[in-house]
Amino acid sequence: MTTTPFQKEAWIEYGIGVVVILFRIFARIKVVGIKNWQGDDYFSVVALIFWTAELTMLELIGQYGTNIGLTDEQRAALSPTEEARLVYGSKCLMAGWTCYVTLIWSLKACMLFFYNRLTLGLTQQKLVKFNAVLCACTYVAVIFTIFLHCRPIERHFQVYPDPGLNCSADFVNYIVIAATNVVTDGILLCIPIPLLAKVRLQLRRKLIIGVLLCGGVFVMAATLLRCILSLKDINSINNSTVWAIRETFVAIIAVNAPCIKPLFSTSIWIRSSSKDPSSGRGAYGKSTGASFNLSAMGRSGKHTQLESTASKTAGRDSDEFGMLRDAHNNSSAQAGRGDNSSFSDEESGRKNGGIQVTTMYEVRRDGH
Repeated sequence: MTTTPFQKEAWIEYGIGVVVILFRIFARIKVVGIKNWQGDDYFSVVALIFWTAELTMLELIGQYGTNIGLTDEQRAALSPTEEARLVYGSKCLMAGWTCYVTLIWSLKACMLFFYNRLTLGLTQQKLVKFNAVLCACTYVAVIFTIFLHCRPIERHFQVYPDPGLNCSADFVNYIVIAATNVVTDGILLCIPIPLLAKVRLQLRRKLIIGVLLCGGVFVMAATLLRCILSLKDINSINNSTVWAIRETFVAIIAVNAPCIKPLFSTSIWIRSSSKDPSSGRGAYGKSTGASFNLSAMGRSGKHTQLESTASKTAGRDSDEFGMLRDAHNNSSAQAGRGDNSSFSDEESGRKNGGIQVTTMYEVRRDGH
């Protein structure tokens, strides 16, 4: 059987997507180890499974065909063998819908777990939890739509007589999936934007982080394009399947790129090679996994124990975009102590002739 350009494109995108997911898995093993995997790491494996299943269904649909786009005369002229092939292909189409939706929502789960770590202790974490509940509800709603919008379910696979566009073309699926997909992705986009707005980073670094964290913009665009183009040519299965692959391909790149980023940081490789497994410290005595406390002298003269936010996730949080969280924490800390660590207040005091206020911090190491 001759391979169509759509099939070639799909398998190329599949290969790239698999490589990206495997790179992500390798990056997480390198950064935190398998024992410290989080929910997004397991969902990435789920995504790989359903990415493979989706492409398999696409191939079977191409080989067997479906009950979409046939006239009444063509349906009546089919032999029992040909009709059986179309029935099987139509069943593969329903399975493909299920694989596609499960893959997309698994990728959303990856981002939610990632953002949950990124926003640990921040107000944005409430939005993460709200969106997690919303994603779970919308996933169930979409699955119900796929299986129940045409009843009895056998009509999904019926070839003759014509079951109607509502059952064969599944146009309701496009609308429901596009609406729920765009809404949940839009909320996901609202999570990292406040972090980016508050941190003090060079514009170039902000843009790079923004592109990686806000990849949902590209996914939303692909979702809308797929919905519009598929509804425009509802009697053709080609547009629907090829745009489903393109959308999921873009989603895989956007979701996994932030976790692959640490592989291109030399500090990850240096830290890994210099780590002393017996003490949990690096070669230069820097703690790599243990939490630490800062003892700060407050205005009342009492010592206040301040647990580092990073320590809460030590040993289980990858350093992917730890720089964003650290920059956010440093920015908040500098705002609270007048930026004395960089002597910005001292310099401004000299320029303006104002009163200089210096806050002293005492750092204690327990057991030393």
